[in-house]
Amino acid sequence: MDLEGIARKLPEDKAEKIIEQWLEFYKGKRSINENIAKAIITEVKNSQKFKEFEPVPSGIKAGDSGLGSRGIGDHLIHRKLFQISNKKEEFDDAGIVNNIAIAVDGIHSRLSYFPFLAGFFATKATIRDIMVKGADPLGVIIDIHLSDDTDVSYLFDFEAGVTTVTDFLNIKVLAGSTLRIGGDMVIGERISGGVGALGVINGNPLLRSNVKEGMKIIMTQGNGGGTIASTAIFNGYEDVLEETLRLDELIACKTALENRDEILSMTDVTNGGIRIDAVEISENSKVTFKIDIERFLRLINPKVLKMLEDLKIDPLGVSIDSILLFSYNEDIVEKLSKKGIKADIIGEVTKYSGYPIVSSDGKQIEPRFRESPYTPLKKVIDNISPYTIQEIEEKLTKSMLTSIDKKKKVLKNLKRSFA
Repeated sequence: MDLEGIARKLPEDKAEKIIEQWLEFYKGKRSINENIAKAIITEVKNSQKFKEFEPVPSGIKAGDSGLGSRGIGDHLIHRKLFQISNKKEEFDDAGIVNNIAIAVDGIHSRLSYFPFLAGFFATKATIRDIMVKGADPLGVIIDIHLSDDTDVSYLFDFEAGVTTVTDFLNIKVLAGSTLRIGGDMVIGERISGGVGALGVINGNPLLRSNVKEGMKIIMTQGNGGGTIASTAIFNGYEDVLEETLRLDELIACKTALENRDEILSMTDVTNGGIRIDAVEISENSKVTFKIDIERFLRLINPKVLKMLEDLKIDPLGVSIDSILLFSYNEDIVEKLSKKGIKADIIGEVTKYSGYPIVSSDGKQIEPRFRESPYTPLKKVIDNISPYTIQEIEEKLTKSMLTSIDKKKKVLKNLKRSFA
């Protein structure tokens, strides 16, 4: 519960009363609660003198824009972030500078109450992101935030989840930060944060922009990660959760890197599923994925696939944590098999046909606003927005430009100071 948010939204008398009620709920009846509520209101009033550093409202909220929901809305937002940071629109898995690959992955939003899993899956994801670019991992960095009422055991469980992966790979936790969410302003038990990874690329990076017409699309079996684990937990599939606690895809990456002369590009089937992966790669390389859907489905862990089918969750629009390899050579399938990694050719890269991805019979596979809804709550919210894509684009652009103006103003003052 964000107590500062209450103080910013409501009149003082109502805000004070509600803040005291929430404090009593989490902290119990204490004489200090009234003074805390008054102090929060005082802080908010004082902070209102600094309006110039508050964002100008865009008129669209994170959920309605699709932020973090791994679909077209999220894709549009990332394009605006590229413009603010002056970064080339590459949509790749990791950043690369001087043959050092760097990536960061946040904790899955639904795993706050399962910190071991949150740490395990975030670490697996960020290491995978640098490995698919051709990097040998050196270590990870951690940023973990606990709410004020979070039991400290959550911190230890999170660290245990992270180091289960790093110990398996024999790499280290290089640095970290441990904080509270909002300090004293946020009460409750939810955790937030992320894990970053860095590694060295020995050879040419396996960029998404390397994907070219005529390449085979090879996919490894997907056992799922944070998304599939959340699906299993919040739909009550106990046997499926165990299937996600595997690191097969990291072994697949390692095997691919041992045969890197045959691999020209790699990525993973995560954010929004193969529907969105194809959009991002198509924008970079001007190609179309032509895939055999039956082969794709056969490479999803059988227990995971059955759960998705039972719950009517689209497997093409959800993170299954497979690895996609792009090569002109089919031999890598056999080499993966010798390492115990199930893999197959699921399709080919063709000249851009007007769509990012089509089935083997030429049927268009369209991207969606959000990833496939995979929990009961997500199914209620559904895969829609009250805004059209054009309206979202307009609101995002207007908001982005005000942020850029703020950046330019402060940067100009900084440069003037050292002229």
